[in-house]
Amino acid sequence: MIMRHITCAVVFLLGLTTPLWAVECKDLDSKAKIQQFLTKAMDSNPLLRAKVSAKFEVSPCEGKACKSKKLRKSFAETIHLVRSGKKARLYFVKGDHAPGCLVRRGQRRFLCSSCRSGSNESCRSFTASDSSTWPGTNIDTSDFNLLKKDISSAKCQPLKNKQGFLMIESLRSAKPYDRILSYYDKQKEVPITVNFFNKGVLRKVYRFFPKYYVKVKGQWFSTVMRVRTTKGREKAYLFETLLHIPRSKGRPQLYLNPKKDPALRAVSLDSLFATN
Repeated sequence: MIMRHITCAVVFLLGLTTPLWAVECKDLDSKAKIQQFLTKAMDSNPLLRAKVSAKFEVSPCEGKACKSKKLRKSFAETIHLVRSGKKARLYFVKGDHAPGCLVRRGQRRFLCSSCRSGSNESCRSFTASDSSTWPGTNIDTSDFNLLKKDISSAKCQPLKNKQGFLMIESLRSAKPYDRILSYYDKQKEVPITVNFFNKGVLRKVYRFFPKYYVKVKGQWFSTVMRVRTTKGREKAYLFETLLHIPRSKGRPQLYLNPKKDPALRAVSLDSLFATN
């Protein structure tokens, strides 16, 4: 009897140390529910936030250059992203594109050759293509829209050997990818990898790293991402971009409200997107 009470007490205590709820495939038993889950999961990617201020250290490479730390370092850039609704600014703080910036106001795009933390100079408008690729990288934020666009079918599958994760297979009826396999942490409800296929060949992989997720105002956010353009396998890649959010005074330089960013404390958002 005493042992039974002890066992029950241990189970009870262990129960208190584990999350009370985690999403399961049985909760994602329809296309609509899967779409809702994907929308929430992708909100953990700072690049996709409608309102954000974040600094990124970006390291792109191609071919053999990826094997050389010296070459990779020569391509590295520091970028400050500020987005507020339909306005966005990519400021190249360090690197080949510095001190330039790209400014978007609705459908209008501007390239400024001389920028600072709170001002833009020597700006000219240009006709933007439909491309949403970050300059000099293979990061394309529109890739994530494909998880919800032209989907012919979607299903969730549990992973037998990794009980803390689940997989969602999305089949598409349009180019450039006809199949997407994405993996998620069930408790945090965030992506771990998103794999894009075309005609059975793996073409691109976005990988997020569980230990580099941080919580900001009760929500999980990725601070490290790796993107590979592949030729069949993740390890066989043609182009790679590493992206991470650096820390300042022990915390990641990620702010859900741009006005809270210390780098913008003395800057008005109107002047930040001005191109006169």
